[in-house]
Amino acid sequence: MVLFALALPVTAASTQPKQVDKARIVPEVRAALEQRYAENAAAYERSDVAAVMALRSPDFYSVTPDGARQDRRALELYVTGFMNGIRKWNSQTMAIDSLDVRGDTAVAIVSQHLDRLALRADNQVHHVETWVTQRETWVRIKSRWLLWRVDQLRDQRRLVDGHAP
Repeated sequence: MVLFALALPVTAASTQPKQVDKARIVPEVRAALEQRYAENAAAYERSDVAAVMALRSPDFYSVTPDGARQDRRALELYVTGFMNGIRKWNSQTMAIDSLDVRGDTAVAIVSQHLDRLALRADNQVHHVETWVTQRETWVRIKSRWLLWRVDQLRDQRRLVDGHAP
């Protein structure tokens, strides 16, 4: 996103930092992030690990519920294994519950629901649904929003063939 400013004469009042119009900025960033979520879902449906990773910053990491830090390489290995088990996507839903934008950083609380047919440990395909709410921090690099960090995972739930495992 590029913001343009008009050249105005400098006065005592105009030397103060200008307040950012969050009422205008937040909807623009929300729309950009929703586009990234759509790109991410499409990449998962194509089993395109490279496209998923292209939506992450070079220094991406996540923090698991037990506090362990997983770097970009660990994510790539996880995504590869996850995709290898998917037989069919039923739906992927990502909803931005709240969004705070500060310059080139956006912090979103996101609710996720994934519904798929997937290979499980018993080597059978099952109907698997998962839910999670998590904090996602995005950074704008060269006018493109990339996911930098995922943490504060909560409200996790999994159903396999309609039952909690």
